[in-house]
Amino acid sequence: MAQNRLNYWDALGLIAHAETIVSFRRAIYETLKAIRFGGVYFLAPVVADRRVGRVFWNVGFPKNWEQSYRDSGRWDDPLPNLALNRGSAFRWSDAEDVGTLDDRGLSYLSRLRADGMGQGVATHCTGPYARSGFVGVGMPENPDALDEANVRRIQMASQLCFLRYCDLVGAFKETVPELSQRELDVIHWIGAGKSNAVIAEILGITKNSVDSYVKRIFSKLDVSDRTAAAVRAVSLGLISPGKHFREAAHRPRWLA
Repeated sequence: MAQNRLNYWDALGLIAHAETIVSFRRAIYETLKAIRFGGVYFLAPVVADRRVGRVFWNVGFPKNWEQSYRDSGRWDDPLPNLALNRGSAFRWSDAEDVGTLDDRGLSYLSRLRADGMGQGVATHCTGPYARSGFVGVGMPENPDALDEANVRRIQMASQLCFLRYCDLVGAFKETVPELSQRELDVIHWIGAGKSNAVIAEILGITKNSVDSYVKRIFSKLDVSDRTAAAVRAVSLGLISPGKHFREAAHRPRWLA
C-alpha cells in the first residue's frame, strides 16, 4: 500500500478538482492512502433526529459491514450525533468521553471492536445553506495513524470532501434572495423572536413600515409565516443561527 502513494496535499488537490462522482471517489481513495487509512463512510444530512433520511456511502470498508450498516447500524451508530456537538474531530475510541451513550450506541461500538474496526476518526462537516454531514474514517494501517496531527489532517480532508460533494450534487445551485439592509435588520429581529411592534421600536421606524418589510421578506423567501422565514434565512446564510459576540471573539488574548 505504501507504493504509488500521493502526498497529502496532492491528494487534497484531487478532491478539490474532482469533476465527477467517480473521480471524486478515486480522490478519496488516494487521500485515504496518503493518511494511511483504509476506509471512509459518509452520511448527509446529519441532524439530531436520526429518522431524517441520510445519504450513505462507503469507500474501503468491507461490504458485509456496509450491508449491516444499511440494515440496522445507521440506527445504532452514535458517532454522527456525537460529532454534531463537537467543534473538532475525535477518535472513535474516545466516544464515551465525548458524550453520553445509550445501550444501543455502546453495543454498536462494541461490535465494531469485535470486528476489528474499533479505531477511527469522526468528523462533523458543514456547508453552505446550513448543510450538515458526517465523515467517519477508519481501518488505520497502524496505531500511529491516529496521532493528533493525523486527526487534524482527517478533519481538514473531511471538510473539503463534504464541500466538494455538495458542489458535485448541486447543493450550491440555489439562488439566494437579495434583501436590502433594512430587510436584513427586520429578519434578524424576527429570528430573535421579536414582534413587529418591538422591531419598530428597536429600529426607530413605524410598525406599518415593519409590516411592509415583513411582507416583502415573506415574498422574497417564498414563505408564509415568521418561523419559516427565520429558518430559511438561517439556512441561506442571511442571518446568524445564534448569538455571536464579535468584540469578545476578536479581542487579542493579551487584552483579555
